[in-house]
Amino acid sequence: MSRLQEYQQQVEQRVSQYLNVSDVSEDIVKWKPSEDEWSILQVHCHVNESLNFWTEDLLGAVNGNEKWGRTLKHEGRLAAVENVEGTNIQEIRSQIEASRDRVVNELGKLDPSVLDMEKEHVNPKFGVKPLSFLVEHFIVEHVDKHVSQAERNVNNYKQQVKQ
Repeated sequence: MSRLQEYQQQVEQRVSQYLNVSDVSEDIVKWKPSEDEWSILQVHCHVNESLNFWTEDLLGAVNGNEKWGRTLKHEGRLAAVENVEGTNIQEIRSQIEASRDRVVNELGKLDPSVLDMEKEHVNPKFGVKPLSFLVEHFIVEHVDKHVSQAERNVNNYKQQVKQ
């Protein structure tokens, strides 16, 4: 199996795992553990936006963009989390599924050699990295972090209800 096929499989599995873990009641989905933490609904919006952003960023880097990446202050990233009011939970879950399918499809179109292409990240702390880093860190591992976050939110909500 090629690295691209492995990444496709990992994206498929991890996003599906995220959707399974976060398939809970609307009360839990909308609950914020604290002022500084995101609700699962906010995470939904962020995961959907980030899958699309990083897919576009990867394709841009493959097609000639000299730099890739974003900072934590990126407008799209912030808007996805801040503007959740009125978001339909089932609709955003469907959008995440479509985004997952798009990532898997786009990865399948790439020549494996693109993973070794090196490009500079806009954030100097990352420096120059191969595009495999973009896929591994910002698509695959990123979803893993949100699986853990959703699990934590569900557990914290249940603990709070017990008290």
